[in-house]
Amino acid sequence: MNRILISAGILVAAACGAFGQEGAETNLLQRVKNHVSLSAFADIESSYLARGMVVDKRPFSAQFINGEILLDEFGHFGGHAWSVSSLSSQGQGARRRNAYNEVDYNIHYVYDLELAEEWSLENRVARQWVTLPGYKPHANTFCEWHAAQSLKTPYVTPYYLLRHCCQPTDWNYWDVGVKRTFGLTDTVSFTLDFFGDFGDARHFALQYGPKPSNPQSNYHGGLQALNLMARLDWKLTEFLSVYTFVWQFDIVSDDARDSLKASNAPESKRDITVGGVGLAVNF
Repeated sequence: MNRILISAGILVAAACGAFGQEGAETNLLQRVKNHVSLSAFADIESSYLARGMVVDKRPFSAQFINGEILLDEFGHFGGHAWSVSSLSSQGQGARRRNAYNEVDYNIHYVYDLELAEEWSLENRVARQWVTLPGYKPHANTFCEWHAAQSLKTPYVTPYYLLRHCCQPTDWNYWDVGVKRTFGLTDTVSFTLDFFGDFGDARHFALQYGPKPSNPQSNYHGGLQALNLMARLDWKLTEFLSVYTFVWQFDIVSDDARDSLKASNAPESKRDITVGGVGLAVNF
């Protein structure tokens, strides 16, 4: 009888230990889920636009992955990688391979400041490396500092992004705009985004080359281009969604338009309509 009681006690203790271990593992997994987020997307776009210029007028594929550690009331810290693979060799004047000709890396810190009910100010600082491994001859990596803010309200979200390049050249670029998302159904949303590309004189020279009227003179800097994007997102599951967008891009700087008009490069487009479709996941 004593042996039976002892054996039963051992079994109960083992079961309790196993249950406690399982509970600890479940609790740890839940903590990880509460403090780590992952997101990614992959899409195909009809042209590649960046910093107020058409980089590639032909289609390309992009992949993006982002991971963040949530620090509760102290914001969140993370990093992402974004890659470009051209689907044609005819859309850009530079010599390059098509697969993964550009890969960007970014580390960032974000803090949301609650202002009032449904009002908050998102503050972001980042360090970014723009690498161009597919270009021939070898292209230098651009090292940038980013500062961005967006005011989230129930009505519209005004925002800006400053990109300051410190290596290998020195220039400044601003992306300034306002957007609004409309919930059409429980799973479908529609976003309108209107923004402008701005740059200093050094950024203009890098993007558009010398002024054709006077190659020795400097650009004035300021507004480069205006953009209007309409995007539709459809949430298929809790973690998976599909999206499509249409993006109208127009150079508005007279000097920039003149420079692009004088260029024979295939990407020297002053106005273009871009479309894209992709899949996104969020955990």
